[in-house]
Amino acid sequence: MAQNKEATKDCVFTALAGLMEQKEYKYISVTDIARKAGVSRMTYYRNYSSKDDILIQHFRKISQQLLMEAKEDIEQSLVSFFTYFQKYEKLARVLTQVDLMTLVVKCFSGFTDYLYKSLHPDLMNTTRARYAECYEAGGLFSILIGWLSEGVVESPKEMSEIALSILAGE
Repeated sequence: MAQNKEATKDCVFTALAGLMEQKEYKYISVTDIARKAGVSRMTYYRNYSSKDDILIQHFRKISQQLLMEAKEDIEQSLVSFFTYFQKYEKLARVLTQVDLMTLVVKCFSGFTDYLYKSLHPDLMNTTRARYAECYEAGGLFSILIGWLSEGVVESPKEMSEIALSILAGE
């Protein structure tokens, strides 16, 4: 049952992502999303309260996966981060254009906070650390946006190495 619910959520996200490439976000209706995903409006409303909620739930799920990966291997989690956004490059560009990247940054806060705390354990629990976590989260997404605007030339592995060296202050 849970697998079925996750499959439905994946279909709804994929439908929204596809629609965002075709028309402006503000003009995408619940009916458009449900029709494209092959689900009823009732199913949609059973899982989501808004279009933003689709994005929030999806990106929180991805963030949780990256966080679990980061606990094993920070560099590999950054490779996965860039690989994900390489796969969804068109969507990431649209999210940037329609000013929804801030929503995405918030969804990834657990992941970016963990990165900061792992790379700077000596600065834990200070006022500076609280603001530095915000700065580094914004910095990682600024690197992502720059990479997208440059045409995704470097590989996710290269971007991971670049981002890690910048975030570590090297």
